[in-house]
Amino acid sequence: MIISRITSGLGNQLFQYATGRHLALKNKAALYLDLSYYLYEYSDDTVRPFKLDHFTVPYRLLQKSPMEYVSKATKLLPNRSLPPVVRFLKEKHFHFDQSILDARAACIILEGFWQSEAYFRDDADTIRQELTLAGVPSPEFSHYQQQIRNTATPVSIHIRRGDYVNHPEFSKTFGFVGLDYYKQALQQLNEHFDQTQLYVFSDDHAWVHENLTLPDNTVFVQNTGPNGDVADLVLMSYCRHHIIANSSFSWWGAWLNPHSDKLVITPRKWYKQQPTWNTKDLLPSAWLAL
Repeated sequence: MIISRITSGLGNQLFQYATGRHLALKNKAALYLDLSYYLYEYSDDTVRPFKLDHFTVPYRLLQKSPMEYVSKATKLLPNRSLPPVVRFLKEKHFHFDQSILDARAACIILEGFWQSEAYFRDDADTIRQELTLAGVPSPEFSHYQQQIRNTATPVSIHIRRGDYVNHPEFSKTFGFVGLDYYKQALQQLNEHFDQTQLYVFSDDHAWVHENLTLPDNTVFVQNTGPNGDVADLVLMSYCRHHIIANSSFSWWGAWLNPHSDKLVITPRKWYKQQPTWNTKDLLPSAWLAL
């Protein structure tokens, strides 16, 4: 069995799910999700609920944290020629670690963010197909879905401010990517395409109106209700091209777009103050980093 510890918001949940799913497929094992993280509140994280249940993905829920029943004796077993019964794999560093995919055990427990498609690239088509909505996530969703489908060249642009500006920890770690990035991204977009229609996804529409000069036909997407974030991410994936933020949320909105010739414009610098985090494997090589 593969146990993946799920934490944080939807973007991180998707990385943790996809890595666990790939290992489950590779090992012909069942995937269990550990949701014990959501039993508590954390000062260094923005509180968000579990959202993978809005997709038709195959998993089972673990009834309690694996750390409650994996004995210390099991973890201290000496190395033998046979694989261990249980392997607890905690992310050691930010960049891709091949040893995670090479791990073998009757039970593999994953704890980390796993922010690289290298952890699940071999099953990308399967994961994209499985991440289908289980229902309509917002009252406005169907309207925007049809509008995007009727647009010749729809482009999503994600502008995340909110906790990146106001949260004491997130503003230090991530920080708002900045106005200049979006101006450069829009310039690159115009150099690639003659006509596009922008779909703005943002938690601060007022700032966007005040600071960016956008075409008159720009659509400001406003999904309401408790699952508006699910609606936003899926609608992003329906767009043809993408301008993303330094956020795993819009990373997934772009990655779920199956078109191989899509243009994805991304910030090169993902973190504001994490000099020891090597992000070399975070962005797919085909994406345009500014």
